[in-house]
Amino acid sequence: MARKDRRSRPAPAAAAPAPLSPGRRRLFWALTLLLPVLFFGLLEGGLRLGGYGASYPLFVPLDEGGTVLMPSREVARRYFSREAGIPTPNPDFFRAEKPANSVRLIVQGGSSAAGFPYYRGASFSAVLRRRLQAAYPDRPVEVINTAMAAVNSYTLLDLADEIIAQQPDAVLVYAGHNEWYGALGAASSQSLGRNPSVVRAFLRFRDWRTVQLIRNALAALRPAPPTGDGGTTLMQRMVGEQEVPLGSDLYRDGLQQFAGNLDLLLARYEQAGIPVYIGTLASNERDQRPFVSVDAAPYDPVPDLARLAADSSAATALVSELAARAASDSLSASVAYVYGRALLAAGRPDEARRQLRRARDLDALRFRAPTEMNALIREAAARHGATVVESEAELQRAASAGVVGRESMLEHLHPNLDGYAHLADAFFDALVGGRLVGPAAQPTPPGRRWTLITAADSFGAVLRVDRLTRTWPFRPDEVIAAVEDPVRVPAFVRTTATSVLDGADWYAATKQLGDWYVTQRRWGEALHTRTAVADAYPFLPDPFADRANTIVESNSAGAPADLDQAVADYRRALAIDPGYLSAHTMLGAIALQRRNPSEALPHLEAVAGAPNPPPQALYNLAGAYVMVDRWDDARRVADRLAQANPQYRPFAEAVRRRTLQL
Repeated sequence: MARKDRRSRPAPAAAAPAPLSPGRRRLFWALTLLLPVLFFGLLEGGLRLGGYGASYPLFVPLDEGGTVLMPSREVARRYFSREAGIPTPNPDFFRAEKPANSVRLIVQGGSSAAGFPYYRGASFSAVLRRRLQAAYPDRPVEVINTAMAAVNSYTLLDLADEIIAQQPDAVLVYAGHNEWYGALGAASSQSLGRNPSVVRAFLRFRDWRTVQLIRNALAALRPAPPTGDGGTTLMQRMVGEQEVPLGSDLYRDGLQQFAGNLDLLLARYEQAGIPVYIGTLASNERDQRPFVSVDAAPYDPVPDLARLAADSSAATALVSELAARAASDSLSASVAYVYGRALLAAGRPDEARRQLRRARDLDALRFRAPTEMNALIREAAARHGATVVESEAELQRAASAGVVGRESMLEHLHPNLDGYAHLADAFFDALVGGRLVGPAAQPTPPGRRWTLITAADSFGAVLRVDRLTRTWPFRPDEVIAAVEDPVRVPAFVRTTATSVLDGADWYAATKQLGDWYVTQRRWGEALHTRTAVADAYPFLPDPFADRANTIVESNSAGAPADLDQAVADYRRALAIDPGYLSAHTMLGAIALQRRNPSEALPHLEAVAGAPNPPPQALYNLAGAYVMVDRWDDARRVADRLAQANPQYRPFAEAVRRRTLQL
């Protein structure tokens, strides 16, 4: 019988694994899905414990009690991952608890809304606040400016909820110039891509440390922004793609970004029941030639512009020459610009306006908002019940031939002092016309009357514009140079301006400027500077007391000033700080000077009750008691004065003798 070969036997089949029960299958998938969540949860917790990243609220408390708030100087770190120096909002202070019967307005926008290059007292928001307060003296008016340079509609939308939380009576918007190059914009060096939904999603989760880590890592991998010639400015560093031709995909991306964000922004305010006043955009069309022109054939506009400047009679011939060129090269911004300037010189303003506007729209470097932006503003406002403020029309009315130029603009789009006043007038008219503040406004003059800017701030603005126009994209002939006039701008003023530009505290520097004016007996400039500080810091007693002291010193020096204003300022200081002894001292002295001892006594008694009162206050108190025949009190105070200050012993002895005679 033959033996079977064991090697030929087939191997036994492996047992099939038992299928997972439904419960175990669900557990498996749950763990699979939870692992990434667990990983990112641990990563997020670790980053927070390790102190990585931060949250940057829009409003922060100024004092320990949190009674006064201001826009945070760090809020822009939400949007600028690659900048050491970030743009900051104006330090507009306001009460955390909204005052009764007050009007609270909050401003949003970019650098033009912030007031570049003046800021503070010359921004349209500050001018508007002063004019509204004069028109409605019985209602406290707050205008809080959250605008910052180099931001766009993404930032406006991101800040909306925090603005709503402050219960504004209205939000004022002047924005749209920065849609391409502002932070997160379609062509910005700080972009997160050209899909608005992705960028808005990032902003919703911006406080997550994991999101911040990913963004910072991606930013570190990108090449640095171009440096150009003559140093860099924030304006230059924000440019990611220099050419955005009219009608291109990138151009349409910017429009879509603006339209979508604006629609969401206005819808959010509409849902919260907050009125919105949104301004139409204006820029320098007449005096700023295009930065980048996409020409079919090479064309240098400078020689033709020089011909016009040298001989206005050349305009007619130039119009004929450029008409044909504009027809054959219809996308050239430079041709359209020179053609418009020639038409303007030839006395054909309507045609000129069309060409100059087209030149701005064709400028492929998108620092100035094109015409379509204002159309989008009007459409969104109509959908959500917002009020369109005709700010562009206001500037056009003030312009030669209706074309905005250097009479209102400093360079390509930032208004000068007159321009900011015109913007404020446009918003004022819209607010008053809409009866937002009240039914009956006191008559107030428009314009520059409400601008409040110190000489140092004015010269600081000149320096900012000088620095800006000396760098790309401005050309050498477009530099607006700072001219140092030692008569109009003394050395101390220049030093103050430069120190503030370099980061010195504005309050301390401007207070010192006021002190310097006093030492020079330049009373008008001293009072103007004191007023600027008091206007900027209305919750502090010192600025009001400083202005009042300057008024008193001015009177003593033979330069009459309004003592009633000094009294009002001392009282304002006491309203802020009832224990402000120097205000009590001066109010007592002024009341005695006016032969009103009963008014002087409460103030002087408050000073006398404090430790180490000034001798002059005790002397005045004793004199006030004498004037109301309170001789025993006069003797008591005189003795106290003489005991601490022997030079007053003859006075105390005279009071004592007179008391004994009664």
